[in-house]
Amino acid sequence: MPDLFASVALASLVAALASPAPVTTAVPTPAPAPTVDPLAYDDPGMHFRAPDGWKRIQLVDASNDPSAKVPAAVFTYHGDRNDARTIVISIEPYSGTLEGLEVSKESELRSTADGTFVDRKTKIVLGNGMPGYAIKVSQPSGPAGHQLRRYDYVIYDLARSIDVAFIGRYGDFEDRDVEAALSTLSVVVYPRVRR
Repeated sequence: MPDLFASVALASLVAALASPAPVTTAVPTPAPAPTVDPLAYDDPGMHFRAPDGWKRIQLVDASNDPSAKVPAAVFTYHGDRNDARTIVISIEPYSGTLEGLEVSKESELRSTADGTFVDRKTKIVLGNGMPGYAIKVSQPSGPAGHQLRRYDYVIYDLARSIDVAFIGRYGDFEDRDVEAALSTLSVVVYPRVRR
């Protein structure tokens, strides 16, 4: 005589396999909303993040004035103190060479104020391998006779000139402070639209 318990167990297993299992749907966990880093500037050709402690300045839209050169981004450090520093990112269409861009930037800097002196220009390579120039400039600043120290990182992404300027009062910071503040700058060849 067959084992009754085994027959019942086998019948239950067959019935369970034959009948559809109850469908359970897992409620997906919503993805966190993307956060916008207020200290970062990103576009298809470049990335920059200002160091912690800096603040991004909201820029006024000057689209109604085509002659206005509005920076892409501006960041300040100690904006309300005497040792204030500023990082200004300027981007413009450009076709030429990196060397030509450096020469025109140096000329532009010299024309901004009498007494502007180019202390040093150095060919650099950004952390991601993109070449550029670092231009160190001294400029007179206002009636108090203070000197400004300005460092411009000038890069050509084959479509645009990119100038990232670090500006502050002479003696308030060192070269290494500028290098640290601009260390996150990376630029790639600007992606061209393919048709």
